[in-house]
Amino acid sequence: MQAYTKDEILQRLTFFPEWSFQQNALVRQYEFEDFLEAWAFLTRVALLAERHNHHPEIWNVYNKVRLSWNTHEAGGVTEKDFTLIEEVDRAYGSIHRKSPK
Repeated sequence: MQAYTKDEILQRLTFFPEWSFQQNALVRQYEFEDFLEAWAFLTRVALLAERHNHHPEIWNVYNKVRLSWNTHEAGGVTEKDFTLIEEVDRAYGSIHRKSPK
C-alpha cells in the first residue's frame, strides 16, 4: 500500500474537517461527558483496530481522547487510515451524546 502525498492527504481531509495532518499522521481529539463515555469510545476503537489489524496511537486523559493514525509499513498515510477515521467517527457519533442546553 502506497502512502498519499501531503497534497492528496489535505484534499481528502476536506471530507473530515475535525481531523488534521500532523507529524505524518491523521490526528483528531475527541471530548466526552466523562471518563466512562471516553472509555466506551476507546473500546469501540480497539475493536475496529483489531478487525482491520491497524492500530492508532492513543492518548487519553479523563474525558479527552486523541487518536493518531498512519501506516508505518508505508511510511505515511494510506487509504487504510482514511477507512479507519471514517469508522471511528461513526463510532464517536453513536457513543457521544451532547447534553441538551
